[in-house]
Amino acid sequence: MCINKQKLQLISIWLLNLLIEIGLCSTPHEGFAFTLEKIPEHCGRNAFDNEWRKYFGKPINKRIVGGSATAYGEWPWLTSLMFYQTAEQVKKQKELQIKSDEEELEFLDEINKNEEILEEIDSFIPPSLVYNYPDGSRRFHLCGGTLIHPQWIMTAAHCFFPNPFYPHLSANPSSWIVRIGEHDMLNESMEHYDMSVAHVYVHPQYQSASSSGYDIALVKLTKPVKLGRYVNIACLPSAGEEIQPGQECISVGWGHEIDGAKNISTILKHVGVPIVPNDQCTMNYATLRNGPNPIDVTIESNVICAGHAEGGRDACQFDSGGPLMCQIKKQWIVSGIISFGYGCGKAGYPGVYTRVSDYIPWIKGIAEVFTF
Repeated sequence: MCINKQKLQLISIWLLNLLIEIGLCSTPHEGFAFTLEKIPEHCGRNAFDNEWRKYFGKPINKRIVGGSATAYGEWPWLTSLMFYQTAEQVKKQKELQIKSDEEELEFLDEINKNEEILEEIDSFIPPSLVYNYPDGSRRFHLCGGTLIHPQWIMTAAHCFFPNPFYPHLSANPSSWIVRIGEHDMLNESMEHYDMSVAHVYVHPQYQSASSSGYDIALVKLTKPVKLGRYVNIACLPSAGEEIQPGQECISVGWGHEIDGAKNISTILKHVGVPIVPNDQCTMNYATLRNGPNPIDVTIESNVICAGHAEGGRDACQFDSGGPLMCQIKKQWIVSGIISFGYGCGKAGYPGVYTRVSDYIPWIKGIAEVFTF
């Protein structure tokens, strides 16, 4: 039987469409044509949202890990900020002798959620997923971040400030790599992008991890990342937008699952946490002033508190900089940035998040790509 060229083309198109429909083949163009005008319509949608996935092939199914539902593409704006240490910096860190009182350490990000201060600092290895290189240098996940534009990441300011365990932290772009599209850090078959950094903008009024407020930074990539089924941007809230107490939002990250963990969760995890009124949060943290090592914490109006009264569910070390997301009309709004807390999921002490809606004018002033 002879098949002419036109019939062969029709059969080929039909077969390609069939393969795309059953998920065995991707569309020829997986990237999404991004325009500023489309931000309000497409931001905050994940791979399981029909209004987003209609542009791509069928997504893979959800997975259940450790009793928690996770999904590749469920939080497509999550990024991992990976810090690079030179061989000389690693050597100096191993020689470092920490001489600081417990009160000062209490709210340094990587310490504040772990009451057991490491004693053998001369052999300190970051309790994170560490990539060691033959020359003695290393790279490791340190903070989370949120893609808010194809070329811009929003994260926490304290991620770029040195502390006793990470004395070489800085806003130097060459020290950072941003991983986008990651889900399982040990599964290299899942597509992700390691992006270099052009500039880091830390809020000028941020002072230290022991103070409340202004814990926000913007990271500009050297080039835009291509949006797709598993890479999208989160929605920003309107300036001054309020979240109602009791509303359940989602905190996401690769951080420790328990206090004092030896390593991070290599698979992205999330937890639902209810919004706690700031006045209640203030009263809770005021009790820390009465302990054997008094800690004075002020809960400012420019933060959000979220957590369960009984504890048990919270962000933890290495989640810092990641988002607190609240869903409005099927779109995810990044309402907060993971900032600090007292312990991981301790009863009575909710997590504290930077209130993003208070910083919209600053964000728009730095990243002059937002017109809304």
